[in-house]
Amino acid sequence: MRIARSAQRNRRDDSLRLLIEQLGPTRPGRELGLHAVGSLDDFRASIPIRDRDRHQDEVNARFGFGIGDDDFENPGAWERDVPVGVWSAWLGDTPPRRVALLRGRRFDTAVDEILVEDLESLGGELRRIDRWESAASVLEQLQAFEPDLLVVPSVLTVCELESVHRAPLERRLPHLELILAEHDLRRTRRTRIPIRSAGWIEAPGRFAVPSARGADHSVTLAVGTSLIELLSYSNPEEDGQRVYQRQTTMPEDAVMGQRYELVVSSPHGFLRLRTGEHVRVVGFDMPYGPADFPRPRVLRLPPAPADVRLEGCTVSGAWLSASIRQALHREDPALVFAEIGPDPLSIPSIGASLRTGSARLPEAFDDTELGWLTRTGTHRSGKRKRPRGLLLRIEVQGYVSSELVGKLSVRIDDNLQLRSPAYAHLRKRDELDPPRVMVVPAGTRGRDEQRRVEALGGVVRHPDVRIVESSLR
Repeated sequence: MRIARSAQRNRRDDSLRLLIEQLGPTRPGRELGLHAVGSLDDFRASIPIRDRDRHQDEVNARFGFGIGDDDFENPGAWERDVPVGVWSAWLGDTPPRRVALLRGRRFDTAVDEILVEDLESLGGELRRIDRWESAASVLEQLQAFEPDLLVVPSVLTVCELESVHRAPLERRLPHLELILAEHDLRRTRRTRIPIRSAGWIEAPGRFAVPSARGADHSVTLAVGTSLIELLSYSNPEEDGQRVYQRQTTMPEDAVMGQRYELVVSSPHGFLRLRTGEHVRVVGFDMPYGPADFPRPRVLRLPPAPADVRLEGCTVSGAWLSASIRQALHREDPALVFAEIGPDPLSIPSIGASLRTGSARLPEAFDDTELGWLTRTGTHRSGKRKRPRGLLLRIEVQGYVSSELVGKLSVRIDDNLQLRSPAYAHLRKRDELDPPRVMVVPAGTRGRDEQRRVEALGGVVRHPDVRIVESSLR
């Protein structure tokens, strides 16, 4: 174990060295103190963990890149032999003759080329389709190419191709032997062709490689490519909200069965970013070589429901999810999709908050501080006012009576008051508005999924009940 941990530190030192060499000499790197980091312990002690919004303001906005310079050393190749070896084992003794890649150009060139170079290492001719004009046109291109191996962003991309003729994909692509997908691997499909993991690549770089063991939809964290830390938190379904630990856990110290949020640093311009990606540890892979170490094998989880901040209290995302499900009774239409977030129409006006008796100042004050306060709805201190109510967009399947919207608003409001004493206290004082419910037209979720399929990148399927984090804070 002592030898394994020493090798582990050496591999992490390589990742940290490259990160400091690429970002430290830059002006933003010096401002963030990255040039003075001498070890991983220094890095974790001096660089704070940032969520996406804070990282965008304090890191991305300063660097102003994805790095794409000619001198940039891309660590994406450091673990290339792992996915190539796993894919080759799945394909058998014969390497693929033709490989088709359906993937949009989502990130900077260095990150986009990681998967391309992985597939090129398999051998055979590679054809990339990065634009989705229609499912029929993409299927025609694939039929003309006759691939042995097909790589897609999501299993729902395969479902969309199968919908053209309402038949399994192998009837149109008879030479196809294996499909690799990055996301949504557990979704139902017509085809009987094996669908396995293509790994996991995001903007910071390689997050995970396919696992040779375990479930088909499990992946192994690519801790030899990026600096990956695990931030543990409590079960929001039990505690009502996500309670995060103060310190991150290194991958080798992960606990079986525990859920974590990934914290990633990479030379592509990311410093201890809380990615919003959640995993549960289900095992450990054996070392890849004599100088390597065990790595966590994980299952990807849907994001934990976000909390919603209202004026005077914060409502747990887990409680919001439960309230919308319990608000629909057996005799009501079936829930298809729900989106919950703060209601922008419930933000107090500056006139009400300052008790001036006027909702709008004269135009002569538009360019003054008073005019700015009126437009943003803030106090004199400059702090933005929070919304005083919730907005729920719901799609249901079945007949929608005229009374359903009012009933759902009352039921959700009552349910939240039972769960949250703070919310109940403010509602009784009439300081919070009742939830506003909107029933969206049928097919709204389907059209959203269709747009995500056509983007050729990222997760397509979302939870049936989704909490929207608002920037109105």
